[in-house]
Amino acid sequence: MKAIKVSQKLFKVRFVRDKRASSEIIGSLMLLLAISTAGVILYSFSIDYFSSSIDAFRVESELDSGKIQERLIITAVWYDGNLMNITILNYGKIEWKIDQVYFNHIQVSSFISGRGVAVGPKELISVKFTPPVSIVAGNTYEIVVVTERGSKNAIYWEA
Repeated sequence: MKAIKVSQKLFKVRFVRDKRASSEIIGSLMLLLAISTAGVILYSFSIDYFSSSIDAFRVESELDSGKIQERLIITAVWYDGNLMNITILNYGKIEWKIDQVYFNHIQVSSFISGRGVAVGPKELISVKFTPPVSIVAGNTYEIVVVTERGSKNAIYWEA
């Protein structure tokens, strides 16, 4: 009987030791699973980050290439006592639209016509607006025209 009890104790001791060994294996597997999961998450985050930064670079490059192909020049300026009228020539290869006009570094806010109108290559457009400052004969004024892509053309006009 004693031999059976001793062998049962040895079996229990071995079983407990085996449990510890299996706990270490399970712990190692869980640690490996956690590290693998973290690696997958980090990989997918980096793929998303780099693809979005590549898309942003592509959009910016397309905008810059369009801006390079835009060509505009102010050909005529006149003032009738109430409205300012400027004529702009598109001598570039692509169409553009007037976004803003600055008169002596002040943004024009009251356009009558011409703003946002598509101007094709080799076309003229007349932009009419109320000047944001009063016009005095003999003074020189700077007029800057800006397209939607950001291309600019400036002229100094003497009233």
